[in-house]
Amino acid sequence: MALSRTAAITPRSRQRRRLLDACLVALTGMLLWVGATMAQAPPDSADPGAALQAPTEIRYGADGISAGTLRAAMSAVSVGGQPYRALVFNGNYDAPVIRTRPGGTVAITLDNQMDEKTNLHFHGMTVTPLDSGDSIFREVGPHEKGLYRFKLPPDHSPGAYWYHSHFHGGAQRQVESGIAGPILVDGILDPFPELKGIQERVLVLRNFQKTRTGRLASEIVTSAPSIRTVNGQGDPVIAIQPGETQLWHLLNISANQYFRIRINGQNVQILSRDGNTVNKRVMTDELLIGPSARFSILVVGPSAGDHPVELAAGNTGAAGDQYKGARIATLRAGGAAVATRAITSAYPVLEDLSNVRVANVRQFAFQDSATDGDAFLINGERFDPRRVNTTVKLGDVEEWRLYNPSQELHQFHIHQTDFQVVAINDKPVPFSGYRDTVFIPTRGSITLRIPFRDPVMLGKFVYHCHILEHEDGGMMQVIQVVRPEDYAQAVKLAPLGGIYGDNQTCSYLRNTGRDFALPANVQLPAEVP
Repeated sequence: MALSRTAAITPRSRQRRRLLDACLVALTGMLLWVGATMAQAPPDSADPGAALQAPTEIRYGADGISAGTLRAAMSAVSVGGQPYRALVFNGNYDAPVIRTRPGGTVAITLDNQMDEKTNLHFHGMTVTPLDSGDSIFREVGPHEKGLYRFKLPPDHSPGAYWYHSHFHGGAQRQVESGIAGPILVDGILDPFPELKGIQERVLVLRNFQKTRTGRLASEIVTSAPSIRTVNGQGDPVIAIQPGETQLWHLLNISANQYFRIRINGQNVQILSRDGNTVNKRVMTDELLIGPSARFSILVVGPSAGDHPVELAAGNTGAAGDQYKGARIATLRAGGAAVATRAITSAYPVLEDLSNVRVANVRQFAFQDSATDGDAFLINGERFDPRRVNTTVKLGDVEEWRLYNPSQELHQFHIHQTDFQVVAINDKPVPFSGYRDTVFIPTRGSITLRIPFRDPVMLGKFVYHCHILEHEDGGMMQVIQVVRPEDYAQAVKLAPLGGIYGDNQTCSYLRNTGRDFALPANVQLPAEVP
């Protein structure tokens, strides 16, 4: 099967795409809201769907190993209650949760039964990119198997993460189809014993483009009518008692779409962003969840009755995409009222990186190409996996200033580490914690502080726009994190792929002449159990 991706859009090709969009809208009878801002969408008038179903789980045992197989294949599936044929894991559009713990081991066999290449990325996790770890430079060929096996550091942050295809040139289509799923690292409530035992829910947000053929779209049109789901379901019912406190993990694992979520105007408490627990009480009545972002929130049961969980209509900019609003789920409060559980313990103490001396200040422009309809750029260049663009010394904290001269949002993500947002459009941002993905405003900028301190990240990985249309179009670059003593050699070899080569420790030995050893607490596990 030939790989397909959506071309980046120049002004001329944008006109062609809008004509195509208009035809698709007319065929389906759907209206897209167009405007400069996000707007609240009224709830659908249709009755709510079935009760929310929890995803299946790949769990760990007493040995701490989360072992399982993800079989990628074209399968008959239900997407929001509608039949389709799509590329999914284990025959189900609602992919399994990989549940692990700090210090645990993930051992996943990727069984690729597709007629195209693929691979896996473990998004947001601070784990090794080397050998059998989280390397996007590995590929698993059609009808082949690959083992991904790595150990989490014992201090790994608990919370919500996800896994997905990161095969360059095919990531958008494969993720849009279903080659993606959630990860939970246990322990998020450990600092708050007063919340022990509350109901925990995984809510996986996805976007699937509608087709008239009943098959995955061969070419993704990002603003075309689509099916938005929670755990593969359309408008599921989420049960809660009045006053009850629940922990919801909201994960946006769609290829391109932003989800702006609110529960009928009700406030919720943000406990974690992108798997990073906040350092203080943070309340909001609305969550803007960009592609790849995750929020863990505390929800309190409202008065008895049905309360719509609303997805606002949206517009990502004059050169971006528009989305129709909808009711995405229904919160159904019923039964006897119960006492609300609230946080009374101290929040984690986190280091404010805005007070840290930085080793380097770097600038990056995330650009839509003005001349090439297939190209998205960083600092004027398209992605080239054969070269390293940025070399960083282990132990450094750097300041990155990201600029967006285009008229659409770009969604920044860096692998293997987190960052702190310190300014948006040069205005300081109060510190409340870290994250691993954030949008860059149109015609604006964002300033980050990134710690490259954990030795587990030694190796080669990438930073990019997580709107996968843009990533596939070239808005991605390669970074290598090296020991200070390897820096000169790493810079010298950067045009040739750096000192880690194909991200194998044998390449490091060949390129530096030194053995490679991580600290004992982040050793790579054996290749087989």
